[in-house]
Amino acid sequence: MSDRLRCAVLGATGLVGQRFCQLLSGHPMFEEPDLYGSERSENERLRDRLKLADRPVSGGDLLEKEIKRLDTDVVIREHYDAVFSALPTEVAGQVESRLRNGGVTVFTNASPHRMDPDVPLVVPEVNPEHLRLASNRGGSIIANGNCSTIGLVLTLAPSRPLRDREGERGDNAGPLRRRLPWCAILDALSNIVPYIKNEEEKLRAEPRKMLGRLKSGAIEPWDVEVSPFCTRVPVRRGHFEVVEVTFRRNRISRRSYRQWKASGGLPQEKRLPTAPERPIIVRNEPDRPQPVLDVDAGSPDRARGMAVTVGRLSYGGRRLRYSLLVHNTIRGGLQARLCYLPRPISRVVSDGT
Repeated sequence: MSDRLRCAVLGATGLVGQRFCQLLSGHPMFEEPDLYGSERSENERLRDRLKLADRPVSGGDLLEKEIKRLDTDVVIREHYDAVFSALPTEVAGQVESRLRNGGVTVFTNASPHRMDPDVPLVVPEVNPEHLRLASNRGGSIIANGNCSTIGLVLTLAPSRPLRDREGERGDNAGPLRRRLPWCAILDALSNIVPYIKNEEEKLRAEPRKMLGRLKSGAIEPWDVEVSPFCTRVPVRRGHFEVVEVTFRRNRISRRSYRQWKASGGLPQEKRLPTAPERPIIVRNEPDRPQPVLDVDAGSPDRARGMAVTVGRLSYGGRRLRYSLLVHNTIRGGLQARLCYLPRPISRVVSDGT
């Protein structure tokens, strides 16, 4: 009998669902996932729906798997160790709540539960302690943040020692004065769309939760102001962001941000298969990062696209500026997989990992 974990992908035919399938294929910790989709894809095989050609699905078994029509009662009865949800926003909230109430551990890329007080909103290298929120019931929902927010939060995390140095409440950090993510689309060639519905609202709220402290079973939000301006540009993959951070008291030095080159966290300590060796890669060239050159950053090969690339770094006084590039459907869509260790979630959160 295999000691690998049983799992399923919900919404397996969508863009993020197909990414889940690619990275779970041949994974050393998970069995090949069962696949669930809508009635439109019922009884089709994954090979007939797979449209992402930038990296193959290894092994024919998963390609030949049939897609089942999503039925929450069936998913609950199957006793999966983990369920990865790439469901559309309009159906995800109700389906995921029912699965959690049925005792299922759900890792979701959808947005309906992100700001629920009992749902961890996790960047695995940054706030794995928030997983303790998931230990209060038989089932759990563990949420992935907005794909643009994840790259921002991963690069802001080294500023937390500066915040902690001057007080428990961290009133010396922020505000984040400016943040300009350029979000990728495929159908806007030679055009720029200056508005993305709900994107700026997510970017204002999610970093405060992700970078907050867990106290007495609840998250105390980080005291930071985020002022985003989001624009769609014709890039095939990746989110590009220009960030300016102003600290209220502490001065920024080269030493303050050495943590970027040495950054890492629990996924690196545990050597999880999809964890990049360096989650933040700093480029010194004046013309980097670029989506064509850097969107798939990260090693080993299974971790391609999981690293965030930082460039144009400048600092002086209390101000820090930089640009960053994050893969929108790999680090941005699939990083919740790094939260799961090969143990029950109750043990993961009770021992602090």
